[in-house]
Amino acid sequence: MNISAQDTQLMNYDHRSTAREEVLKQHEYTIIKELGQGNSGRVFLVKNPDEDSFVVKEINYRDNKNFNLDAVKKEIDILKNLHHGYIVGYEGSFEDKESGYFYIVSEYCAEGDLFKKMQTQKKKGFFEEKQILDWFVQICLALQCLHENNVLHRDIKPQNVFLTEDGYINLGDFGCSKVLKSADDYATSIVGAELYTSPEIYQNRHNYKSDIWSLGWLIHDLCMLDVWSDIIERRCVHANSLSGTKPEISNTYSNNLQTLIKEMLSCDHHDRPSVDEILAKPFLKDAVNKNKGIPDVLQQSLMKSIRTFDEAYNKHFKNFETSVKEWETTTDSLESIHYKATAGSLTGAVIGAAGGITALVGAILSPFTFGISLIVAGVGIGVGVAGGATGAASNITNSVKQKSLRKSFEKIQQDYKTASEPILNSLKTLRKLLRKITKFNDFVPNSNFDHAQTAWRIGRTTVACITEFITLGMLASFGRIAVQAAGVGRAVAAASGVLSSVLVIADVAFIVKDSREIHQMNQQWRTDDPENVTSPVLKAIAQMRKAHKELCNVLKVIKESREELKKNWPNVAEI
Repeated sequence: MNISAQDTQLMNYDHRSTAREEVLKQHEYTIIKELGQGNSGRVFLVKNPDEDSFVVKEINYRDNKNFNLDAVKKEIDILKNLHHGYIVGYEGSFEDKESGYFYIVSEYCAEGDLFKKMQTQKKKGFFEEKQILDWFVQICLALQCLHENNVLHRDIKPQNVFLTEDGYINLGDFGCSKVLKSADDYATSIVGAELYTSPEIYQNRHNYKSDIWSLGWLIHDLCMLDVWSDIIERRCVHANSLSGTKPEISNTYSNNLQTLIKEMLSCDHHDRPSVDEILAKPFLKDAVNKNKGIPDVLQQSLMKSIRTFDEAYNKHFKNFETSVKEWETTTDSLESIHYKATAGSLTGAVIGAAGGITALVGAILSPFTFGISLIVAGVGIGVGVAGGATGAASNITNSVKQKSLRKSFEKIQQDYKTASEPILNSLKTLRKLLRKITKFNDFVPNSNFDHAQTAWRIGRTTVACITEFITLGMLASFGRIAVQAAGVGRAVAAASGVLSSVLVIADVAFIVKDSREIHQMNQQWRTDDPENVTSPVLKAIAQMRKAHKELCNVLKVIKESREELKKNWPNVAEI
């Protein structure tokens, strides 16, 4: 049978898809959908076990001769440590050596990129200058962080500026970034989007001011959305700028903004302002003050989230503790019933076997003992009946207990779900917010400073004149809470699965006619390691004990999280 080239391509695609899913699964990521494909590889939206969303970029380095894996790994080691509120966070990277693919995991920005925003806005009209200035300052603050760490972005364009669900931007996609050894070094490769590249790029001399040129064109395009209606015209305007002809900007915008854009598009990079000089412009003062801090939307969401968590804690935590305690008690009962049922069944079996042997011996000897052995046989039969009665009584008694126990598990399952879900959901929301807020630590003052002069206000309680602040000390607490709470969801979800499996086990008879079961129970009494036992019932019991231990840790984390929040906000209930 002949296989067409198309069929071969489809089989290769299916194989690659399966291999990709396996690699990501090993790193605890599940693919949700493919977001797109660029020159360097495919991009996917994935989730981890905590239901957090991330972007994974897949790069085929084996077939790409220009891809220097060692150099990229070194750059990523630096870039992933650049924690900044307006920079896409790098979560990590890993390699599939067998297939020759490299994966970069980064923060997911739910609202897409600035280019898509521009395309949508073009149908409605111009952006307001206030909105442009906010984005402009946010990008500049991100670039300031990069340049202070001797990092060039080298590919600033609307497609690499992402919008978060909270409305602020994140500068990302550092696929063309370059880490410089010092501020005087130059990168020597032509990279970046064609319509955003500076004149010195064509001379293989890329420096910090090259990022400023690209940003100048980005802001120009935000102001002149209609320029994209004719790509040829856009190319001509860019080509003319390389020889010194500055592009025109709509009079809809202030002279200050028009002048600054033209300064950023100076052919001589020495004439372009630095990021620090841009942020020092008087007409940007309000935008800088507003954006050089924790975004208002995060502040408001945090206050609401803390209040929701506190309410859920007050209403459900005691019940959560009670259900975990009942979990332990019922597990003990399950193990005890199983032990007694097994022991009773085995005892009855032994007695019955002894009676049967006695009766058989009596019957064999009967012809030779003139009926005396019939008495022996009769005794044996009586013993056998007694043994059967013992085993049956054990089975009946423990079956009744088993049904009662199952009802206990059903009640625990319901109580556990009712008590844990409100706390877990509110803590999950809080954890995600805290992770976002800790990225803005550069804008938060040291707690040793005077609050009235240096702290950034995060909100106001309902009590008049009481203002709360976030300090570096509070951010440290937030970081601990976020890290600790990350495992809470997994533990609670795992415990729910254990409960469901135990309910299935409870529907199966506990009686196991095997003396090894009793021996194993004696050896592994009250174990919490499922790997140490082979019996399905004993495994279920061990899993219950293990889950109980993890839930006790969950209770501890939840309690510690609330105490830290209360320490930072004593009036949390009034927020």
